[in-house]
Amino acid sequence: MTKVQKAILDILRNSRQHLSASEVYWRVKQQVPTVALGTVYRNLNQFADSGQIRRVGRADAADFFEGNTSPHDHAVCIHCGQMTDIVIPGLRGFLKEQIKGQIISVNLTLNYICPQCAEKSKE
Repeated sequence: MTKVQKAILDILRNSRQHLSASEVYWRVKQQVPTVALGTVYRNLNQFADSGQIRRVGRADAADFFEGNTSPHDHAVCIHCGQMTDIVIPGLRGFLKEQIKGQIISVNLTLNYICPQCAEKSKE
């Protein structure tokens, strides 16, 4: 494993945030100043394709990446864009019963207004 690959995995696995490729690049660049943006993109795609990290697509933005590969879904604030991991107990089992087929993947994103934005709108 290269220094860049190790840095990418460490950054994503130790972050509680969902990071864009650009954010990952700038964090890797602090550790490996000579890294190229294309190298980070290529490695992010390889890691996501192999299941070592998770790619989170959003309709209103570029893909985000995270180190949490356990089954979970996301809630995205429609005002500030903050993305939060959520776990809905029993969701996958329920869907499996409803579909009666093989589920390949589940990618649920709830759009909501986060508590901070809701509070600001009251002011």
